[in-house]
Amino acid sequence: MRILIIVFCLFSLAVSAQPNFGVARKDSVPCYQKAADRAKQRYTEWECGKIAGVVDCNQKLEMSQDGKRVVTSSQKMPFSGVCETCHMNGILERRVTFVDGFTNGIDTTYYKSGCIMVIRSHVQGVENGHWTYFNDSTQIPAWEKTYSMGQFEGPQLTYNAKGDTIKYENYVDGVLNGPKITYDSKGVRNKQVNYVKGVLDGPFLVYNREGKIIEELNFKEGKKHGVQHYYYDDGKLLRTETWDMDSRNGEFKTLFYDQTLQSIENYKKVTAKPNQYVTAELYACPTKEVADALGQMLYDKKSKQQALDSLKDANIVVTQVRGEALSENAILKGNNLAKGVNRPIKSGKFYYIAVVSELKSMTKTEVREGLFEERFPDGKIKSRAIYKKDVLIEEHVFDEQGREIRTFGGTASSGKEDDAMPTSPKKKKEKKKKEPKPEETKPEKAGE
Repeated sequence: MRILIIVFCLFSLAVSAQPNFGVARKDSVPCYQKAADRAKQRYTEWECGKIAGVVDCNQKLEMSQDGKRVVTSSQKMPFSGVCETCHMNGILERRVTFVDGFTNGIDTTYYKSGCIMVIRSHVQGVENGHWTYFNDSTQIPAWEKTYSMGQFEGPQLTYNAKGDTIKYENYVDGVLNGPKITYDSKGVRNKQVNYVKGVLDGPFLVYNREGKIIEELNFKEGKKHGVQHYYYDDGKLLRTETWDMDSRNGEFKTLFYDQTLQSIENYKKVTAKPNQYVTAELYACPTKEVADALGQMLYDKKSKQQALDSLKDANIVVTQVRGEALSENAILKGNNLAKGVNRPIKSGKFYYIAVVSELKSMTKTEVREGLFEERFPDGKIKSRAIYKKDVLIEEHVFDEQGREIRTFGGTASSGKEDDAMPTSPKKKKEKKKKEPKPEETKPEKAGE
């Protein structure tokens, strides 16, 4: 990566140092002097109409009805020859050659000042060769482009008013290929990327106003690939991400400015396949009669607490499903769900009422897998969670004093924050064997 960055830097310096063709030498007469002298004269001398066979473009010619060719105004026939026009001060505006109605060869267009505006090149009406557009008076190029039969080919350069390069691109057969470098108005590089056959491939660098790298990314075939780095303005590391062809695959870590951990996330790339993902509350009921009664109350818009209070003797247990794939949920898989309150679902010895808040079809290419952690600026734990195949297994949330304020799928801590890992899925399963069965759960735990 560093070698490529050095190569790009040397290349961009070479681009910035390119000569500004067309700039008048200090010892020559300025291009605008002619217009200044004419402004003092009472009568204007016209530069047009002095060459035999050259016609007036505006008086003798016009565009064909289909807008593709230049034809004679009298006979409407494709024009072959040279035409010219002049500005109202008599200075030549342009002199163009046509072949069978198409622009052909190299021609030059001038400003009213007499300075060159643009030098073009065509073959039978198609852009071909080198084009340069100049700023008036200074004659510093505004841009330089190269064409090959209508398509960009080779380096394309854009300059600011001082002649500094503000954009460099390279094309092959009309598509971006190679480095693309852009600069701000002060000439400081702000972005440097690489293309292969029109798509991003290779380093993708973003700079701040001081020229320091703040994003150091990498692409492959147009997709994020590999470890990506983000930096604070002074160059300190802010965040790292691991990608595999546009899918998160590995560790995502964010650091505070003092380089202590702010958050960590872990993902795993999976084979892309369509699936339905659901967010819902599940109410485990001991009998179908209880499930029917609960479902009717929730359907009639009774609040969750009112419904649970009405059936408090049934010891209904409430659990959360958060963005989980239907095909991977042991209770919900194989059922046709809808948003809102669903009919009772029999699973094992319980009947479940599913109240769905979100249901969407997606094709996932990545899942949450492993530890997710967030810390306060002082280093204390803010939250810890364990995911397996995008399913939340265990979660602990703490306040700024280190007290645990929410627990899911595990045993709450004593209130003292520590650096121990949350219970693993395997350990949790072993602990479950000693826990009371759902029907023995006390009613006051139903709202957890």
